[in-house]
Amino acid sequence: MNNLSSNFIMSYHQWSTNKTIRIVILAIIMFITLVGNSYIIYELFYHRRYRTRLHLFILNLAIGDLTICLCTMTSELFLLIFDQEWILGNLACKLTLYIQVVTLASTTFINVAMTYDRYEAICCPLRSRTTIRRIHRIIILCWLSSLITAIPQLFIFEQSLIKGSLTKYRCASTGYTAEWQRRIYFTTFACYILIIPAFCMAIWYIKIIDVVISSTNTWIQIVPGQKTKTIILSSSFAKIKTIQLAMTIIIIFVVCWTPYMVITLIEIYSNGHLRIPSWLDGVLQTICLVQSSLNPFIYIIFNQRRKHPPIIVLALARTNLRISHRRRTQ
Repeated sequence: MNNLSSNFIMSYHQWSTNKTIRIVILAIIMFITLVGNSYIIYELFYHRRYRTRLHLFILNLAIGDLTICLCTMTSELFLLIFDQEWILGNLACKLTLYIQVVTLASTTFINVAMTYDRYEAICCPLRSRTTIRRIHRIIILCWLSSLITAIPQLFIFEQSLIKGSLTKYRCASTGYTAEWQRRIYFTTFACYILIIPAFCMAIWYIKIIDVVISSTNTWIQIVPGQKTKTIILSSSFAKIKTIQLAMTIIIIFVVCWTPYMVITLIEIYSNGHLRIPSWLDGVLQTICLVQSSLNPFIYIIFNQRRKHPPIIVLALARTNLRISHRRRTQ
């Protein structure tokens, strides 16, 4: 403990301005992520009467984001403070990198499952018979899949001596015997974390949006009574609101992780000709972590109660009613 404190004091006096800014920013992100996701877990876990299929997905996303805060962000802050030196031992190195991929993979798999659940409920309502118990099984499967896909991290990463030093260690990938192995692993990693999920979710949401817009137009035109029109508008607004919530979470996930994935793939396939500057790597990693702090605010914003449908839905309703009225009078 005394050795750790002395290393911290020595490191603190050597901090540059850029390093201090990065540490402060990361600490702020950690605080926001911790408070925000803890609040979401409290709201959804204890208020069981409000729990729906979508809420179960969001609850598990919040658990994943909280784990990212406690494990990934904490380790990144630790490495920043001690200038990339690893002093926690080989086992902690392996487990930390393993948990990082577990939480990231689980977030991706749960997002995919949530998107498909929305697609099935809206585009295939007669086929959809999803129960809460089935959602529990799907979420368990997502977590188990993430635990399995992250296993290579236990063999790839380990504690090793920093080049040119006999006493300082780092936690880095040393499990590759050739560069092509690194390329295959990270390409596979990018495919199941980002590329394939983003492609599938984009297709499902395009179909969802098309069905919602067409069904909204049809409902408004065929309803003769004002009271029924109001009920249908409210139902349509509720569907649009849940779609917007899920879409926003997924879009932010893709936007935050795409730059890091793309730049890293370019670096790997450039045969060492392109190296990511340390400042850019730090910025890209910070952007990735920001995603975990934004999800609670997205959930809070979209779950604010509104007494009236949004202006865009009312405008669409009035337009279709006018069209329907003109057709009847012609």
